[in-house]
Amino acid sequence: MMSKEGETLTNPQAVGVALGDLDPLSLKAHPAPVNQASRADGEPPAGRPGYVVRPHDRALADLVEAALAGQSGRLFLVGEASTGKTRACWEALRPLAEQGWRLWHPCEPAPVEAALADLEQVGPRTVVWLYEAQHRLGAPSGSGERFSAALGALLRDPARAPVLVLGTLSPANHRTYVTRPREYPEAWDVLAGRTVTVPDAFDPADTDILTRLAASDTVLADALGQARNGQVAQYLAGAPTLLARFQNVSAPARAVLEAAMDYVRLGVGPHLPAACLAQAAEGYLSEAEREQATGDWFAEALAEATAPTAPTGADDAPLRASTLCTPDGRGPAMRPGGPSYQPAPYLVQHAGSARRALCPPAAFWQAAADHLTDPHHLDTLARAALERHRLRWAERLVRKSALWGESSALHRLADVQSEAGFDKDAERLFRHAAAHGDTWALIRLAWLREEAGDHDESEELLTRAGDDGDDYALMLLAEIREEAGDRHEAERLARQAADLGEVFAPYRLAETREEAGEHEEAERLAREAAHDGNIHPLYRLALQREVAGDAHGAERLYTQAADHGNAGAMISLAAMREKAGEHDEAERLARRAADHGDTEGLCQLAMTRKAAADAQGAERLFAQAAEHGDTWALNELAQMREAAGDHHGAERLAQPERGVFNAANLSVTSALVCLAAMRARAGDHDSAERLARHAAHHGDTNALYRLAEIREEAGDRHEAERLALQAADHGSGLALTNLAGRREEAGEHEEAERLARLAARHGDAEALYRLAVGREQAGDTRGAERLFTESADHGNTWALNRLAEMRLKAGDRDEAERLARRAADRGSSAMRFFRILWPQGLEADGTPSPPLR
Repeated sequence: MMSKEGETLTNPQAVGVALGDLDPLSLKAHPAPVNQASRADGEPPAGRPGYVVRPHDRALADLVEAALAGQSGRLFLVGEASTGKTRACWEALRPLAEQGWRLWHPCEPAPVEAALADLEQVGPRTVVWLYEAQHRLGAPSGSGERFSAALGALLRDPARAPVLVLGTLSPANHRTYVTRPREYPEAWDVLAGRTVTVPDAFDPADTDILTRLAASDTVLADALGQARNGQVAQYLAGAPTLLARFQNVSAPARAVLEAAMDYVRLGVGPHLPAACLAQAAEGYLSEAEREQATGDWFAEALAEATAPTAPTGADDAPLRASTLCTPDGRGPAMRPGGPSYQPAPYLVQHAGSARRALCPPAAFWQAAADHLTDPHHLDTLARAALERHRLRWAERLVRKSALWGESSALHRLADVQSEAGFDKDAERLFRHAAAHGDTWALIRLAWLREEAGDHDESEELLTRAGDDGDDYALMLLAEIREEAGDRHEAERLARQAADLGEVFAPYRLAETREEAGEHEEAERLAREAAHDGNIHPLYRLALQREVAGDAHGAERLYTQAADHGNAGAMISLAAMREKAGEHDEAERLARRAADHGDTEGLCQLAMTRKAAADAQGAERLFAQAAEHGDTWALNELAQMREAAGDHHGAERLAQPERGVFNAANLSVTSALVCLAAMRARAGDHDSAERLARHAAHHGDTNALYRLAEIREEAGDRHEAERLALQAADHGSGLALTNLAGRREEAGEHEEAERLARLAARHGDAEALYRLAVGREQAGDTRGAERLFTESADHGNTWALNRLAEMRLKAGDRDEAERLARRAADRGSSAMRFFRILWPQGLEADGTPSPPLR
């Protein structure tokens, strides 16, 4: 809370713990490793090892400095497991601890709803610590989005400033949020421009600093001598020791760990019930191992897997007990529902590559069906089963998910069956989902019955959905009644649908009457809808009149819609006024639309002024749009400053921290990408590359990709390849893939293959796959098979599918099945092709499932 004078007041209900009272181990920072060869007593070294400051540390330091000055902020560190993300955060927080800041950690596995309630109590001078932030930002059933939105509200609240949000994310999870803004708009908003990459390895400059520190630090000296490929952070975190221990545990302990790793890599957990692990682990033991196992084999395996590695007693075992936090955030507290466990993150990362080609055994799926109760986890695992063509397990898991309240999983599985052409299976699943109250399943079932010619049952099913309150079903019924000539009932159903949220239902009727020439009737329906608070029919009808060439009628309807607050109508009117030369009125309408949340009018006017050489007017309008949060306008403004020679002003606007982040707009780094391309085309390659690296640092490799293209077009192949490799080092092989395609088009097949293999070595087998497709289309079957095989060897499951299809086409069904089974085990969604080979699906061990009885 803040007093009227701005002084921070103590909130007795504020959550969190004083930073100065916390041990870094409680925040998942790894303990210092012990070199037993050099320390005969086995005691841990005093304190923590020395620390090498790297670029991501400087970004953290800037954020902390701003926090000390009273400014709220956020930063998420993106990197693989055990690369030093948590240690970096802890080191950065030391100045805040000295100033009495608190830290609140919404511990797993507490429900997101509980974390949301605590988040409301976060007060000034508090660090919100989000270790493995995906457990909060990506939580199911919309709770992750609510948590992300609450974070944004906290950061914008001046009464609670300053607060600092620090989080860690794996690259895979980061890609999920930033590439799917429609699915995760709030998470995208929180992350946009607020991430920094933590590299897997120390670069030569970092290693030089490390060498100087190692002269007086035995732990760092050990790390310098033992770490491979510059992976010093992993060594200090104990990752090699952890992996070696996993590879040398007993067979029962290995079975428990492999089962836990498989659950987490397929999207369940990370907190796994002990009973589930016990049942699943049996399937990972060979028959001989099961015979040798004692009666208490699971308890003994659990004890072995959870024993700490280091003598410090830190939580660094391969398998860790899951605990809730106590109210003061120090934990542990009793966990309801029995004990649960989670595998070490580094082991899960290892499993993602080492176990990717393996489909879990039947005991794994059976244990999930018997013990898991979270509908989201059941649904996620059902999708994994479906991708592996384990159809029976997929159906069994979604049926249980429906029992626990997630019936939508059933109709998603039915959709897949329907798309694959198996309407009877789809209809059976839709009916089951409908029996669990899923009204969308009723609608999908109605479509299937309509396609089958059963109009009566189709309408009956829609009526059931409408009676259950489904607005879309009501709209469809309104259209059916309109076609049947029952206009009164059609209007009643359309109004009912609109009241429930289907705002286009009245417009669909108005559109039908407009097309029939009944213009007054169409307007009556649109005005009645507007009177009820639904402006969309008026606006859409105005658009229809404008397209039909009735400018006068369109303007009259736009004006009515604008008077009801429709921003789109204001923008259309602004365009009309601008065309008529009424520029001031056009700007007034565009600003009014922006005040209603839509900046498109300002941007359109700005582009019109720019085309008319009115640079000053265009900049003024772009600036107004940017002030309303439009990052596209900010991008255009930066480019105009650059074109005018104001390079400093352009860069200042392009900085990610300047952006107002809105998932509906372009990425906040897009201005950097455009500026980099402009500098490159002007011949200023050093400046272009600096801007491109800055964009890549914030997670956007498009600038490096564009620069590589520009250098390739200029004939500077060496420089193009170097930039493409930089993009690949930042996780995007697209530039290398594009270069390979260009060389292939030029007939330089060996060069194309060399670049494609280079991309594959950087983790992207797409270039090899694309070359193979091109060779196949050109009739080079042998070359295509060779490249498909190479792509498959690098993990591309679609390449396996194409190879299998080629073998089947050639009459070699046995080889086709072998290749397709490999693809299915990896998780390929080639349902149509798999159903050709195995109509009933596969069992867990890969054998074809028998027909349903």
